[in-house]
Amino acid sequence: MTTIQPKMNDYTLPDQSMPKATNQYDKDMFMKLLLAQIANQDPMSPMEDREFIAQMAQFSSLEQMQTISKQLDSVLVDRHMASISEFSNMIGKTVDYTIETDKETTKGSGQVLSISRTDETGYMADLDDGTSVSVYNITSIKQA
Repeated sequence: MTTIQPKMNDYTLPDQSMPKATNQYDKDMFMKLLLAQIANQDPMSPMEDREFIAQMAQFSSLEQMQTISKQLDSVLVDRHMASISEFSNMIGKTVDYTIETDKETTKGSGQVLSISRTDETGYMADLDDGTSVSVYNITSIKQA
């Protein structure tokens, strides 16, 4: 009688370097689901034309939204670079500024050393005295 030996050590751990799955839906996943639905439908009760057309319209809408999203991202990057370039003409010039709060109004001036941008404060002019002033608080620009 022959004995069959079971195979050992066949299991390996999943590759941890692979990217984690996301909950983000994309057009490839949508198309795979649609094709799987068509392939596995009951031949005696096929998908209605209206259902198929509706799903194709959803697919088309998804694709258009992704294209618009990419174009908006490009516009935002272009606008950011245009703003930095626009404000960079202040570098080396003396600016006057006014900062108004509920309690007081502060006025000052200084030579602009650099322009920076953060998500919290927006575009800032970094002055030679160490002060950072929002470019929207600048009231005048003069040659240094």
